Amino acid sequence: MTGWTWEYEGYEPADQRLRESLCTLGNGYFATRGALPECSADDIHYPGTYVAGCYNRLTSKVSGRQVENEDMVNLPNWLPLRFRLRDGQWLTPETAPLLEHRMTLLLDCGVLERRTRFDLGGGRVLAVRQQRIAHMGDPHLGALRTEFTAEGFSGELEVEALLDGGVTNSGVARYRDLDGHHLIHVHAGTVTPETVWLRCRTRTSDIRVGMASRLTSDAPVTVRNKNPRTTQHALLDLTDGHTRTVDKTIALHTSRDPAISDPLHAAVDRVGRAGTFEELLASHRTAWAQLWRRAALDVAGEPGRILRLHLFHVLQTLSPHTADLDVGVPARGLHGEAYRGHVFWDELFVLPFLNLHFPEVSRALLRYRHRRLERACVSAQAAGRKGAMFPWQSGSDGREETPDTPSQPALGALAARPLPAAVPRRLGHRVQRVAVLRGQRRHGVPAHQGRRDAAPDRPVLGGRGRLGRHPATAPHQGRGRPGRVPRGLPRRERTRPGRQRLHQRDRRVGAHARP
Repeated sequence: MTGWTWEYEGYEPADQRLRESLCTLGNGYFATRGALPECSADDIHYPGTYVAGCYNRLTSKVSGRQVENEDMVNLPNWLPLRFRLRDGQWLTPETAPLLEHRMTLLLDCGVLERRTRFDLGGGRVLAVRQQRIAHMGDPHLGALRTEFTAEGFSGELEVEALLDGGVTNSGVARYRDLDGHHLIHVHAGTVTPETVWLRCRTRTSDIRVGMASRLTSDAPVTVRNKNPRTTQHALLDLTDGHTRTVDKTIALHTSRDPAISDPLHAAVDRVGRAGTFEELLASHRTAWAQLWRRAALDVAGEPGRILRLHLFHVLQTLSPHTADLDVGVPARGLHGEAYRGHVFWDELFVLPFLNLHFPEVSRALLRYRHRRLERACVSAQAAGRKGAMFPWQSGSDGREETPDTPSQPALGALAARPLPAAVPRRLGHRVQRVAVLRGQRRHGVPAHQGRRDAAPDRPVLGGRGRLGRHPATAPHQGRGRPGRVPRGLPRRERTRPGRQRLHQRDRRVGAHARP
């Protein structure tokens, strides 16, 4: 294990969910969890693919109550590629002994490598090596290369590749009382035996999704489609000591994308024009090299490796492609369904870095808040306050998405319309630091000033009988509990000099605004 790799040796069923999250590959537009392609969703594995900003709202009946929930949608699974000896059982870590299993995440180039050796009995071993990418240069492409090597035998290997539209949002146990069936009108079709497609749409947000897959092998490919899946088959002749290769390339579009007429047509066209796996891998590596040059990090030893892992996942969620999207910062990135893909106030942690290295991404995150400023003002008026009241948890349109369900009673008790000041305060910092970008002056100041107007509207009676300012940030979800009042402003800003500093800073922010 080097300073630019993250490696897992051996197969531990209890650790698979965590490993899948940490081995997620993304490019700012979409991300796919690091699940094994031959394994389907169960208590051990959970494959998932998520597109930034792709939400859907459903109503569920929980404990006799009607509960609305908006989720980042688990889109059709493009990973499935399973294999078996002809007329044998499908090989997975649960159905065949493993002689070797290693997952390696290459942080410098965004490649997930996998090597597994299956013990087939009688001295026969099947070695499987895979490389996977979510293309950083073309954010609509993903690719998977699988190499099969027979050791100690020769025979036929059946390979089956799928696009699976029968997926749901079921990755988090505490949300399983909620309706997770977000996809409808799933249809599959064929362009050629090597190229198949799948289309669907979300139930209420009506986002259309188009996905196309190209399977490349030196063996003939046959197709059998049955909604909600496409299935491609190839029969490989394995020879002892020789390697056979199968490449799977996919393209993904949604109706939220600009400059397309139809997501399915765009996906089919893009996968048809995509290069070979070698060409895609080379251009993907180049894109990552350019990304790391902008995000230079020089920290030695184990701390540097851990920092690079964290930064790697930030860049997979918030890449330069994010600059063209209307998205925020999901609390768990694009790596899974925890927090239902909602946007909290995580700008607080990533904007200082983005301001310096990726200002165009920082501007996009600011615009996400600015576009929802009107909703924040409506929320403040509904609560009888002035200014803008941004939600604790946000999604597609900026309304309050904080859950209030029996499965999360603490959250329901704490969700008393909090006023997270962290977001607009960071917007103010953004305006000061990168005022050369004209969009910040136009979008950041109104959000900051709207929040500033709302905060003083919440006086509370202090312990000494004095009126004071109510804490303006929402509670920490991990430490918060019913009845606990969170701390608001830092101690240095509660004093008179601290308040003067805040006032002076607000005046400087306002000076950047155009009349």
